Amino acid sequence: MRVKPLTSLIIEPTNTCNLRCSFCFVTEGMTRDEGFMDLVLFKKIIDDTPSLEHICMHNWGEPLLHKDIFKMFDYAYQAGVKHIVMNTNGTLLNEKMINKIVESPLNIIRFSIDGSAETFKKIRGVELDKIEANILRLKNLKEVQRPNLSIGVVFTVEEKTQQDIDEYIKYWETIVDHVRIQPKLIQSPRKEPCPEPFGKDYGKLVVLWDGTVIPCCVDYNATLKLGNAKTEKVSDLWGFGEIDTLRYQHEKGAYPKTCINCNECNVSKTHKRFFFEEAQEVI
Repeated sequence: MRVKPLTSLIIEPTNTCNLRCSFCFVTEGMTRDEGFMDLVLFKKIIDDTPSLEHICMHNWGEPLLHKDIFKMFDYAYQAGVKHIVMNTNGTLLNEKMINKIVESPLNIIRFSIDGSAETFKKIRGVELDKIEANILRLKNLKEVQRPNLSIGVVFTVEEKTQQDIDEYIKYWETIVDHVRIQPKLIQSPRKEPCPEPFGKDYGKLVVLWDGTVIPCCVDYNATLKLGNAKTEKVSDLWGFGEIDTLRYQHEKGAYPKTCINCNECNVSKTHKRFFFEEAQEVI
């Protein structure tokens, strides 16, 4: 299978979160240490990946908890990264935070909104009205000061919440710039290779807060270690080494333990992300 050039990274500022959402592995399942990425390490990651065009500044955890998150945005932008994206739960958007977001070089900010107000409260333990108010405050400011900042919402959907999708899209399209629907991760046998070790529209790796490099965001406990950005160049880890072993395993259907039961639920309104024939990569 053809390997795409490495032009994208998911960078985990922190795996700490201020919420305990019912479906999230931070709440239950994550056994690796919690922590915050050092700014010096972040700069090394950017410097060591000269082909970088796109970074997602989130993984497991709430990125706005990191005290240097805006310094990270600035450094990446000054280094020439074209697309800087962040997902957030939206709980920390006070007036000061909203101003900093609008003034930053962040290109896309997405809010995790899982269905109706009732579903949202059940999953996240927070009132949806509060998050929606924060989104509207951000929207009002950005439309005046920086209209090219794109605001979106993302709905992690499963079988029992997919009935909310049409109403969800109809409502949120009147408020934000884009709506994204993604299926919930589940455990069931994998029958086809995953595009993550090869790249879908582009090559992509994940760098965790402590520098550990893994091939996929689903590997929440970092069992598929490719190396560490503290001592190695991230771009080298895409080119050779453990990633080649993983690619061979997927080509042959001899999936490692982490991958063998990695799947997503079937919903009618969106494609699975981690399968070649249905994969649709969006920033």
